Amino acid sequence: MLHKTSQQRYEKLRVQFNRLMRHFDNEGLDDFIQTANSLRDWVQRDRTLSQHQRDEIERLAVDNSVDWQICHQIANYQKHGGPASPRRKPSSLSFVVKGAQVKPGGSAGVAFPNLAMQSFGAGDEIMIECEFDGNPISVSAHAFVFRTFQYFYYIFELGHIIPLIERAKARKNWTDILMRD
Repeated sequence: MLHKTSQQRYEKLRVQFNRLMRHFDNEGLDDFIQTANSLRDWVQRDRTLSQHQRDEIERLAVDNSVDWQICHQIANYQKHGGPASPRRKPSSLSFVVKGAQVKPGGSAGVAFPNLAMQSFGAGDEIMIECEFDGNPISVSAHAFVFRTFQYFYYIFELGHIIPLIERAKARKNWTDILMRD
């Protein structure tokens, strides 16, 4: 195995995210989607993560999450060489990824002059074409990647801290209640 822990797998996703933020293209997008899609299973099985961290992955991976559906449907399409046949009861949400439109050298990037003209997400403009309840919609792949990475950033870099802060607040509130009189 190349990656033996969910943390190592997350580090791979972070490298892919940073690479996409420097130059956005369909090759990097495919790598990011495959890694993000696989991380759900890694997180669920990793007993070194807190229960809170493992629960958080399910907040992303719900049937009505547009970002999860985009990630999961594209990953499965790439894995199976076409649409995978559903193995479970279809959800009440009818969201289907239909394809992607790539404009090479599009205007997806932003330049920061005060940072020595570094670009953020420059490269191809990729729009993910979807259908929601029969209505066509387009989703920016750049925005999808940014939102999806935020979920994993929270799980791996903040998810273990937040419960500690919440516990400290609860302890403080409990102490305040006990010390009132």
